[in-house]
Amino acid sequence: MIQELREYSKSIFFKLLLVVIAVTFVLSFGVGGFFGDRKEVVAKVNDQEILLNEYREAYQNRMQALRQQFGESTEQIAEQLNLRQQVFNQLIDRYLLLYEAAQLNLMTTDLELQDYIRNQPYFQRDGQFDFTTYETVLSQNRLVRHEYENSLRSDILLTKKQQLLGAGLVINDREVERAYRRDFEKIEVDYIYFDPQSFIDETTVNDSELRQYHSENPDEFKTLNQFRMEYFTLSADDYNDVVNVREREIRRYYKKNADEYVTPAEIKGRHILFKLAPDVPEEKLLERREQLSNLLSQIRDGSSFEELAIKYSEDATAAEGGDLGWFKSGEMVPAFEAAAFALEAGQVSEIVRSPFGLHLIKVDQRKEEIKKTLDEVREEITDILAESRAQKLLDEELEKLLELAGESFTEEAQRLNKEVLNSEWFDRSAIIPGLGSSAELIPELQQRKPGEMGIWKRNPVLGHVIYRLQETKEPVVRTFEDANSDVETAVRLEKAEALALEAAKNALTKVQGGEDLETLAKQQGLSTEIMEYTANTRFLPLLGENSEFRKVGLHLNENQPFGLSINDKRADLIRFRKRTLAEENTKQQKENVRAQLRQSLQQSLLSKELKRLRDSAAIEVINPVFRTSGSS
Repeated sequence: MIQELREYSKSIFFKLLLVVIAVTFVLSFGVGGFFGDRKEVVAKVNDQEILLNEYREAYQNRMQALRQQFGESTEQIAEQLNLRQQVFNQLIDRYLLLYEAAQLNLMTTDLELQDYIRNQPYFQRDGQFDFTTYETVLSQNRLVRHEYENSLRSDILLTKKQQLLGAGLVINDREVERAYRRDFEKIEVDYIYFDPQSFIDETTVNDSELRQYHSENPDEFKTLNQFRMEYFTLSADDYNDVVNVREREIRRYYKKNADEYVTPAEIKGRHILFKLAPDVPEEKLLERREQLSNLLSQIRDGSSFEELAIKYSEDATAAEGGDLGWFKSGEMVPAFEAAAFALEAGQVSEIVRSPFGLHLIKVDQRKEEIKKTLDEVREEITDILAESRAQKLLDEELEKLLELAGESFTEEAQRLNKEVLNSEWFDRSAIIPGLGSSAELIPELQQRKPGEMGIWKRNPVLGHVIYRLQETKEPVVRTFEDANSDVETAVRLEKAEALALEAAKNALTKVQGGEDLETLAKQQGLSTEIMEYTANTRFLPLLGENSEFRKVGLHLNENQPFGLSINDKRADLIRFRKRTLAEENTKQQKENVRAQLRQSLQQSLLSKELKRLRDSAAIEVINPVFRTSGSS
């Protein structure tokens, strides 16, 4: 419950944005200044215009959502998925469906729109729609009311169109049962992995075999690309001596970031919850309020809050006596939080209503707000400002160096009072003394020619590496004498893999003839492992993605208990143990499966409908940015 309360509070305004962009076909993803600020038409669908601003708003909203999920990787992910084009295509789909809905005389009535808005919890106060709250939330999210309501009308209309597509769809019980078993029926097996490494000692090789293998597989014994470079490092520490932080800067920073030096008040509390839907009938609300009022009377007469919570609370915290742990301002929904922070330690609230139902709240402990003085944090702020200033100077220097050619490398090192070091030959597997692994540097060096200068950016603490590439060596096939040890390892492994496979086949024959699996494993110096999975388990424990193992195991049963999985030279002897199907919540789980199947079928019908509409519609792509092969 505490997590639900906190998440509800944190997302209450974001949910409003999600309502605006939640239509199936409008992915939104930020454009920024990519198209400029002019009002213009980017496409026409059956003479309906799609405006640039409309596309931009959808795109920007989606970009904001992705940033919350992926952070710094957002731009890269957007480019990889070609989301600019995806958003545009889905806007086309939206207009096509709205046009079709109009042709079918579908409409959104004022009453339907009002009901939808009234039922949204973030527009309610004390469980009832509140017009002032409605306007406040729209204003805080910079939404114009008539534009928001028009958007909702379209959303409701599209929902009707989708429901019309799904009308009459029937998912029969046999389909549900088959899909249910794929999701919930677990098979338990045990297996022996015939590890080739266990058979290495049984292999023998001779010089002729090794030479032949080396001759037939030369690419396995090539050297890596090798490089030599001269370099020096530059870090933020190199600028510490020239950084001077003034008192007024420290005071200004403290004032600007005062909230960072405040430990907010906290409460450790409990609650008793009677769950209620936001639209609960009045008589039910009064009934539950009276029941909770009786508990409040018992508490005031000396009954244990904790024991009553264990017995009556309808929340996951009931087993812990309603314990919510410590929480700060902003972590609970407003009504709950206001009541809790108004209490002193040991006090119990009156009945409080939140979007989750009715609560009694008890405060066990309080921690008051603590604010650090400037003197307490002066040294910390000085370090922050000095580090920031040093980082800025470092960044400015790196920008200058990036613009230089390799000829000035030595002069730049002298100017910065840096000693130029020369590396030995190294490849991507090497550890460069003082620099560490070269793996991240190699891709840069592969793009450069001898004599060119570059910067291997690491971080301000480790120091960035300013280098000039001196020489490169292309990969060559190592001589047999040089690669002899690696050749022998490869040949022995190849033979061991063949021995392991043969041993697995022999073991299968023996267990099918009645011999004991554990005894056979012990004789081979191997062991059995137990595994449980369903038909939809993609990554198997200890094995990862092994579709052959999964397929072989799923076909086993009491009458055919043994099977052999051979996947990419890996051999596993599998034995069936049992199949289990959870009996708890079976009815509800099957209904969920039925709903998922219905949704999947609706989506398939929707895709076909969109294809039909696209084939018959007049679609004109005006902005060339969105033109693809086949578009007009």
